[in-house]
Amino acid sequence: PCQSEAPITESIFQQYNDQGLIVIANGFDYSPDGPYSCTSWASSFGITYPILDGDADGTIWSLFGQGYIPHNVVLNHNMEVIYTDAGFNQSAVINAIEQALADLPADEDEDGYDDPEDNCPEVYNPDQSDIDGDNAGDACDICDNANIFVIGNVNGDLDQEGLPIIDIVDVLALVDLILLGGDTGLLECAAEAGNVTGDVHVNVIDVIQLVQMILGGENSASMGGGEPAEGTLSVFHTGETDKVILASPDKISGFQFEFPLFVLTPGDLDKVVLPEGWSMNYSINEDHVRVLAYDQSGENSQKKIEFELPGVDIGSFQYTVVSSPKAGEINISFSEFEPGFNEILLPDSPMINSLYPNPFNPVLSVTFSIPFEIETRVAVYNTLGEMVKILYDKNDLKPGHHTFYWNAADQSSGMYFIQIQTPIGTDTKKALLVK
Repeated sequence: PCQSEAPITESIFQQYNDQGLIVIANGFDYSPDGPYSCTSWASSFGITYPILDGDADGTIWSLFGQGYIPHNVVLNHNMEVIYTDAGFNQSAVINAIEQALADLPADEDEDGYDDPEDNCPEVYNPDQSDIDGDNAGDACDICDNANIFVIGNVNGDLDQEGLPIIDIVDVLALVDLILLGGDTGLLECAAEAGNVTGDVHVNVIDVIQLVQMILGGENSASMGGGEPAEGTLSVFHTGETDKVILASPDKISGFQFEFPLFVLTPGDLDKVVLPEGWSMNYSINEDHVRVLAYDQSGENSQKKIEFELPGVDIGSFQYTVVSSPKAGEINISFSEFEPGFNEILLPDSPMINSLYPNPFNPVLSVTFSIPFEIETRVAVYNTLGEMVKILYDKNDLKPGHHTFYWNAADQSSGMYFIQIQTPIGTDTKKALLVK
């Protein structure tokens, strides 16, 4: 059937959404009383779909035509020409149509948000609420962070009225989560509820903050934050044993670290004596031992903690995290002393001691040494030589051994270069991110 005008854009858009494809022909009245009219075009080519009755001036012909019939034009949902050519190249036309259909916006649940932007593509949720900001809307988030796995309710318990229960059991569940790991199903929900500080890590700092929440202390909005406190981790080799001393003027409420399994045994950890009210837990993960200790009472933080761990040295400590009573991170400087308490000599220039694990995903531990207080930058570069992250860039880093962490969750798999830069020299090592 010939029509005097094309459907309006909105009508075309609706037909795209409802039917997937709309086909319109054009037959202009080159000779209205002769063979070249709209009706004759339709009859000659067997057209049964809508055909636009063009004027004798050939407006559409001039817009798309090249002097040959047939001439095929494919427009996408934005009315942009993505294909135009004379003759009939069937495969090219079909490919263009399929591409246009693939690029169509879709709103499967009809909530007003196209699927690429909809945080619940299959569930109607026009408010797009997402209480935990994880890009999974509350309407389809299996964790239900609005009602069940709220911050602190790590094990997902509810009372008889359906309200979350946050108690010491959640602290124990969070400790187990950190030690044993896991990132799928309910473990993923537990990790979201256990990320009490709201940063990208779930570690002993979250444990301390959760303890304070349960005891009626400060909440996540007022705890942590600010500049990290300073502390030291020293290893003293006395000749008879090896003593570890953690110290900070801001006091310590918890710590965690990892050791290679060949360095010490679970029996060594079982002999560790901690201050009253403290608890130590550990797990064996393949070839490493993961250790977490914290002030379970919430009332006995310490400026100095001493314990014996036979056979350890500074290089043994990996993934070290230390927390203050207010769930703030304590930046740790490492030092080591031989019998007579003479500090082990530091290198003459900056030196990367270890990158662990390597390959890694997504967090890399960077341990390095500098000989004296000096302006220091710790940076990460990709294979194009582009700087992708600065881990540290200040002029007050104290001499000794230091550890920083790089979370590469927003980077693609590949080789990266970790570089320590100082006025007296640099050191660079490679790390492989495998996702």
